[in-house]
Amino acid sequence: MKIRKKSHARRHLNFYRAAYGIRAPYRVLIDGTGLQTAANLDVNLIDELPKVLGGRMQSLFVTRAVVAELRSLGKEFKAATSMAKRLPKLEGGTSQAAAAGDSVIGAVRDGNPQRLCVLTEDPTLYRMLLDLPGVPLLRFARQRLVLEPPSERSQKGAIHTSENHVSANSGRTQHEVAERQPDKSAEPLKRRRSKEPNPLSCLKKKKRKQALTMTASAAREDENQRRKRRRKRGSGSSKTAMADN
Repeated sequence: MKIRKKSHARRHLNFYRAAYGIRAPYRVLIDGTGLQTAANLDVNLIDELPKVLGGRMQSLFVTRAVVAELRSLGKEFKAATSMAKRLPKLEGGTSQAAAAGDSVIGAVRDGNPQRLCVLTEDPTLYRMLLDLPGVPLLRFARQRLVLEPPSERSQKGAIHTSENHVSANSGRTQHEVAERQPDKSAEPLKRRRSKEPNPLSCLKKKKRKQALTMTASAAREDENQRRKRRRKRGSGSSKTAMADN
């Protein structure tokens, strides 16, 4: 049974750590009814609370209004009053005895900014705390301290917090992506250059022209030589005919 209760408490603490950032070392706020019950059951809260919470405990706190309330109740609450005087007091809040419950509510209102767990045996105060998200509640059950499961209000608040966290991360991711992308409007526009002709194509084809020139001159020389040969042949035949005559 003890192992099962510890596993349940560990699961509840994991929920509050993931959803609301409440983690060890834990800070526990206790009211007058919690102190009086611990005194009646002879429970050492400094020793038992770390066992229930499964980790180190920073401190056990009371409000000044709770101390004033216990003082006003007389000798029957002498042990609880003595214990409350030795505990550290939360800063702020009233010190009026009639506002003891309100001082506890005020300490954990608006999202429990001080990340407090609350131990109380007051049924009215307990129901009021159930309506506040992110407040781990402790109470006595069969003379043992137990950590209550997260209330419905805490579970709904966790879903809302998770959705806000996801949307914030999504917005941040989109902003980072936009920053990484270059601003095309800020880049200077590059003019398109007209394509220049290939430098090699601009070179004159000298060799081919020279070769054609040489070929033409060689052809003329060959033609001139042929003409000379014909003339020589013609002059030789005419001289032979005159000699025969």
